Amino acid sequence: MGLRQTFQFDGDRADVVDFLRSLSTAANVDDRGDFFVFSNRSGDSFRFDCAIVPGGLLSDRAGDYFWFLGLFVEALTGRFGKVEIDDD
Repeated sequence: MGLRQTFQFDGDRADVVDFLRSLSTAANVDDRGDFFVFSNRSGDSFRFDCAIVPGGLLSDRAGDYFWFLGLFVEALTGRFGKVEIDDD
């Protein structure tokens, strides 16, 4: 799709699911269990996919996702602390 990255942090699956669901206040979310698709509510179009993987999240995104990425990283570090981001 676009840019693929891994977000690695300490958190159990239930907390990660709760975190991803909480982002529904900022974007449309399609909750598929271990896979979430975020898209814009209005304005510029983006798609931000997150798969729950051991040790964190695998993301793939495209479009004008920069605003959501900033919100995502800030919320992620606020909830889980240290986060390592790697390009795949």
